[in-house]
Amino acid sequence: MKTRHIIPLALSTCLLFSGCGTMRQSATDVVLTGAGGYIGYEAGGKKAGGAAIGAGAGYVASKIVQNEVDKAINEAEQRGYDRAMNQSAKQQYWIIQRLQQGDGTTTREPRHVTIQLPETVTTDGVVLRPAAATIRTE
Repeated sequence: MKTRHIIPLALSTCLLFSGCGTMRQSATDVVLTGAGGYIGYEAGGKKAGGAAIGAGAGYVASKIVQNEVDKAINEAEQRGYDRAMNQSAKQQYWIIQRLQQGDGTTTREPRHVTIQLPETVTTDGVVLRPAAATIRTE
C-alpha cells in the first residue's frame, strides 16, 4: 500500500524539480535516484540489493528525463533561430522593394553631360580624332 503512494510522490517531485534552471540536473538526479532506491527497497523485501537496483534505475530515468528536457530546449532554440532568420530575410526583401519603388516625392530631371574624348591610337594603328560625347544621366 505504501508503494502506491510513493510512485506518484516521486513523479510529482521529479516534475517539480525538473523545471528548476540552476539545479535542474542535480535535483533531478537526487530525487529520482532516491525515489528509485526507496521503491526498490520496499519492492525488494527491504533488502540492500533491491535498493541498489532501484537507485540505478532511478538514476537512468533521471538521465533520460534530462536528455528529453535538453532536447526540447535545443529544438525550441532552433525554432526561434529559424524564425528570426526568416523575419530578417523578409525585412531585407521589403527594404529592397521600398528602395526600388522610391517614394515618388522627388523626381529628377535627366541631365546631359558632355565628355571630351582625347585623340587615341588603337592597337591596329588607327588614329581616333578628339571628339565630344554627350551622356544622359539621371
